[in-house]
Amino acid sequence: MIWAFAVAAATILYLALRFRRFQSWVEPVLTIVVAFGLTAALLIWFVEERAPSRESTATTTEDTTPALTADTAELSGMQASAGQTRTSYRVTGNIANKGDAPMQSFRLDVVLSDCPNGTCREVGRDSALIVLRVLPGESQPFSTFAVFPGSDLTPVTTPQWDFGVRDVQAVRR
Repeated sequence: MIWAFAVAAATILYLALRFRRFQSWVEPVLTIVVAFGLTAALLIWFVEERAPSRESTATTTEDTTPALTADTAELSGMQASAGQTRTSYRVTGNIANKGDAPMQSFRLDVVLSDCPNGTCREVGRDSALIVLRVLPGESQPFSTFAVFPGSDLTPVTTPQWDFGVRDVQAVRR
């Protein structure tokens, strides 16, 4: 959309430089348009400053979301396979909800290390938000992609994976 404004501005500038009659009425019109634009921007800025933030309204209402922790989520069957590019990997596994409330989402942390001859060096870390509803006591499969920029510069010969769960969110009631 911005390209349309750039084309219009270039056209107006060309016509103003080329034709004196065009210049005589374009200058006052553009001045008025810019003045209206600045006035509208200031008005929007002041109105948004006075609007109550979501944080202040959230603190006044009672939070009925049950608490879930990383201990209530258990990963199993974790696998990683090469993706379409040399720096991406498809990560699959199962998540079990050991808590008392339905799980809405969690954040999966993935660490890739290269461990040739028993000495490990960390290649990279990635984190993915997994939105998946899992009822208490149940397990669900999931799949995501992890990307490790720069891992194509030094190829990984003996990959070792470490997976973790954090920011487990329950379904809001």
